[in-house]
Amino acid sequence: MLHKKIKPIVLSLILFLFSLLSVGCPPAQEPAPQEPAPQPQEAQEIDITELVTQWVESGHSNITLYAAERDGCVACHDGGAFAQQLTEVAQLERDFHVATDCRACHTGRGNELLQAGTVSIPTQENVEAGTGAQCLACHNERRAPDINDERRAAPHPSSQAGVFTGTGGIRAANFDYQEESPHNQVDNSCVSCHMTPTDAGWASHTFAVDNAEAACGDCHRGITDVNLEAGADYDGDGDAKGFQDEVAGLLSLLEEAISEAINGGSFEAGGGVIKFTNGAGNEIQVPNEVYQAAYNHTLVAQDGSLGLHNPIFVVQLLQQSYRELTGEDVPDADIQ
Repeated sequence: MLHKKIKPIVLSLILFLFSLLSVGCPPAQEPAPQEPAPQPQEAQEIDITELVTQWVESGHSNITLYAAERDGCVACHDGGAFAQQLTEVAQLERDFHVATDCRACHTGRGNELLQAGTVSIPTQENVEAGTGAQCLACHNERRAPDINDERRAAPHPSSQAGVFTGTGGIRAANFDYQEESPHNQVDNSCVSCHMTPTDAGWASHTFAVDNAEAACGDCHRGITDVNLEAGADYDGDGDAKGFQDEVAGLLSLLEEAISEAINGGSFEAGGGVIKFTNGAGNEIQVPNEVYQAAYNHTLVAQDGSLGLHNPIFVVQLLQQSYRELTGEDVPDADIQ
């Protein structure tokens, strides 16, 4: 039977050890009677119905079957497979798939990552991420990028890890990227901002930053909107707007530059690769600098935060991609 409410009890045991040494001293007096230790208050009641309702509204409750039914992909796209670290569909002891449910994060591999606080991703080993280590275990590019990759591989969707750590993307040679930011130094990384306390006292399971004050208020006092005013005009339109607006502007500029470089063509990520087509809609091969720009555009766009996960790194990645592609800096922009 599924109980709607579980009342977890926080047990706390306080042991007092008294050791009296009386070498050459008078006998010690009996200690005064101790007051009974106060009993811990009952832990905040968790409303399972509300918790599950939040989870249902999140992306984690949706299963991508075509991925869950593939060897390798099943390890992240099936909650039970993730917990057990199964990489082959045939290893499942059931004939159906499950979403990223409770077991994924609170048993097996998920629990191990919570305790360890470190995880290796394709672009960096042993990332110290606190409890957010379990998030980065799946939210990454799946493979390190290579500008000479003839297949023109795309970063996996929801590839936040490379952006967050500042280790992802195809880099411009001889440019020193700023990988660290105050955001990737936050204790428990993803969890600190995406699982903020609810009014009931337990962590939100929507995983969405829908309350700027709750998610960012510890560092940004009085914040009401995550799209804070940018420190400079990064996209060169003559106006320093909200930071996310600046990154959106850079994405648009880079996309236009890519299209111009392939004579009015376009690009699209899908099936693990980036496909390029010319103005007539025919698939074409492109030079490395076009692939570099498209890869980095895709990485930032699919990260979903419009640069908030690692602000200066994202601006640098897009601005340098534009420079590598066109041979010029973003016109009239403040270059980082």
